[in-house]
Amino acid sequence: MEYVQMTLNDWIEIKQKLKQELLGVKQSFVRIGYALRQIDDQKLYERDGYKSVAEFAKAEYGLEASTTSRFMSINREYSIDGYSERLRPEYADLGRSQLEEMLKLPDSDRQMIQPEASREDIRELKRFNKTEPEAGEADDLHQLVEKFYQDNSEVLNAVFSEAAGFDEATIGKFTEIVNPGGNRSYKKGLYFLMMYENRVSVKKFGGTPKDMTWWEFYQMTLDIFEASAAGSKTWQNYFGTEEDVADQPQKEDVPEEHPEPINEKTETESEESLQTEEGAESNGTDIEAEQPEDETTGEEKGTGAYEEDADETIEPAGEESQREEIAPAQKEPKIQENQCLEASVPEGNDDEKEPIKEGIPEVEVVNEKYETRREHMSNLTIQELAHYLTGELGKYHLEEIAITTETRIHDWLSEKVDRYGERVEE
Repeated sequence: MEYVQMTLNDWIEIKQKLKQELLGVKQSFVRIGYALRQIDDQKLYERDGYKSVAEFAKAEYGLEASTTSRFMSINREYSIDGYSERLRPEYADLGRSQLEEMLKLPDSDRQMIQPEASREDIRELKRFNKTEPEAGEADDLHQLVEKFYQDNSEVLNAVFSEAAGFDEATIGKFTEIVNPGGNRSYKKGLYFLMMYENRVSVKKFGGTPKDMTWWEFYQMTLDIFEASAAGSKTWQNYFGTEEDVADQPQKEDVPEEHPEPINEKTETESEESLQTEEGAESNGTDIEAEQPEDETTGEEKGTGAYEEDADETIEPAGEESQREEIAPAQKEPKIQENQCLEASVPEGNDDEKEPIKEGIPEVEVVNEKYETRREHMSNLTIQELAHYLTGELGKYHLEEIAITTETRIHDWLSEKVDRYGERVEE
């Protein structure tokens, strides 16, 4: 492909067009929902012999009932005055997938979401709202900040490795240490945090979110750890060595059923039990069938898969929706494959693992197919490409490119990415 020289004006024009196209996509969802709501409210579907707006939309446009409902909800929640064709300005910079995920959030929680927030962060906030956390782990902001640094030792040590500390003029450097990606979430005890470059949004379970400045977050950090500051050893100086922390009993620890030392008799019984298991395996026993399944979803317990509410699942309205909704499901088989492989190895000496017995179907591990970002983009539709570019351009700060450094665009297009368009670290 011939490399085309791009001027700075060309680059600015492309970004502006892309922004307009993306806003047009979101506005179209609001307009579609408005039209469907009018048809529903006035029962216009009866003119063509249909019994409901869902039946009408399915027959006339191929829209599933859940998709129709989602369009109408988007209009109700995000249009000006709650019943118009125009998107409310405060939601103009958010992506369609973010708007869809936010439908089940209370109005007060929506102010926690900025364009940088990932879809998974929004889902994590919804999960936090559904289950009341146990008290005693992080019951106030002081404990929350302390737990954050306990779970992120490298961050705490990096903060106190700055000998001069930080003031209000250099607080941006502190922000980069704590939140290097410009966006992260953290959940502990009664609290949920959303961190951005310009603020920290904090929600206590059952309460209304509040904003904290990074300067306030830093002052709280000093209040807790300044007396134990020891540069790159601050975490160890405050919490103890990592070995000490690891040796402490955890709430999740389950006592062993047989704590007494293994004697010759128990070793013999283990060997007999192992032989019995091997015999069952050689007869073609399906080990995967022994995995407990959740009665409601049919998924194996312990996979860590996120179970969305049934009414939250939207049917694909186009190629873009299909790609976004399928992506999480494509990751799930990897977890199941690993579980199957682990279950196929009999327990015993870790250094002398038995090979998988005959009769057990071998799991085919599919290798990731990597391609350049340019190749990935060539397979996207216009709407998908617009959605993808918006996230990527912001993530890599390509809007700051000057004409003298435009080779960064060429390098960015040539990077290896996975099937989701995410960069592959080589």
